Amino acid sequence: MVKIRVVLADDHRLFRDGLKKLLELEADIEVVGEAGDGFETIKVVQKTDPDILLLDVSMPNMNGIQVVKELKARRDLKFIAITAYSDEEHLSSLSAVGVQGYILKASGMIELLSAIRSVARGEPYVDRQVAGRLLTSFHKRKEEADLFVELTPKEKEVLYWLAQGMSNADISSKMVLSEKTVKNHVSHVLKKLELRDRTQAAVLAWKVGLPQVSPEALQR
Repeated sequence: MVKIRVVLADDHRLFRDGLKKLLELEADIEVVGEAGDGFETIKVVQKTDPDILLLDVSMPNMNGIQVVKELKARRDLKFIAITAYSDEEHLSSLSAVGVQGYILKASGMIELLSAIRSVARGEPYVDRQVAGRLLTSFHKRKEEADLFVELTPKEKEVLYWLAQGMSNADISSKMVLSEKTVKNHVSHVLKKLELRDRTQAAVLAWKVGLPQVSPEALQR
């Protein structure tokens, strides 16, 4: 069995120790390193080369967002943020830098394991408590599954990559479109889905399973 190699980064030693013990009970997960601050996290990741970095958003020396920006160049590394914050601002900031998973510290082990395994498969994961809270703020909500009928294939693909945490520049490169065209597609998606911002669009996409569909299938 190929194990998912994980590094834990959190400045609270007791929390980290408890999490490590629980994860080590899972046959498909291996904790290959630990860190207590941002600087140490970067060193440990460079030394151990994990599949996933599970990190606290608020750490000394460098916070979670700064750490992700520093390590994002490592192509195969995926990020899961574990945090006490559940507001849209934090989710939006983390999604913007490329964090694939978002878990609340108040959540249970089932949620965390689901996040680790989903992100390891290349599927974004957002804590159900956060998704539910954000989705209840959407106005004039229709049946989610029906909403995507209004989107063109290109708009669906843009939404797909947006839900992966990509910026307009990243999407532009991925889809071989100008940044202006991507920006227009994003605006059309938000208008058609009656959403306020990219965060709500990503959360809705995650909720209905859009990231699990291949980009090619969206063009059919």
